Amino acid sequence: MIMNFPLRMSLVLALLPATLLAPQSASAQEEMREGKTYIGLMGTRLNYRSVDEELLGQGWSSMGALVLGTHVSEHFHAELRGGSGLAAGTIDDQLEVNIEYFVSWYFGGHYPISSYANIYGQFGLTHLQGEAELVPGAQGQAYAEIARKEYPGSSFSTSWLAGLDFEVVDDGFVFLEAGKFFEDTGSNSNVFQYSFGLKYEF
Repeated sequence: MIMNFPLRMSLVLALLPATLLAPQSASAQEEMREGKTYIGLMGTRLNYRSVDEELLGQGWSSMGALVLGTHVSEHFHAELRGGSGLAAGTIDDQLEVNIEYFVSWYFGGHYPISSYANIYGQFGLTHLQGEAELVPGAQGQAYAEIARKEYPGSSFSTSWLAGLDFEVVDDGFVFLEAGKFFEDTGSNSNVFQYSFGLKYEF
């Protein structure tokens, strides 16, 4: 037993620097994101939960967007998004809705859950311009009222989302998101967003 003590101490001393350097290396890797800029492309499905406080018919449309952001610290980031509709959606076979263009500004936080994945949340403000038209042959008077007005009635809204990203190549990420895109306070219209995208950090 006494003869093995020097050997044990040698192993402990040999392994100690490695154990001390391992968390430092992981921390350094996380801190490398601070100050980095990222750019990305995303596709989004919009779920219209309602288009008026009395019209709860649901529908889906699609849009695409460009994403530009920066890591302001190890765990916080600021982001700008801009895009337009790709495919209109139809609600109750009566009303066709679409997003002509939108611009969103977000501020959020992110936290690593593994060496290659992060969870994040974002809150911000969205400006958008949409359109709503009656489907040919539609008979609903309530939807006709919406089509005659500007849609949405308010062009600014708060937005929020939660997401998960995966680093698939060096500085290249795939991300998935879900959240609320906008709420029109004039018509009580609620639209939720579900997105998939790619981004690259540099």
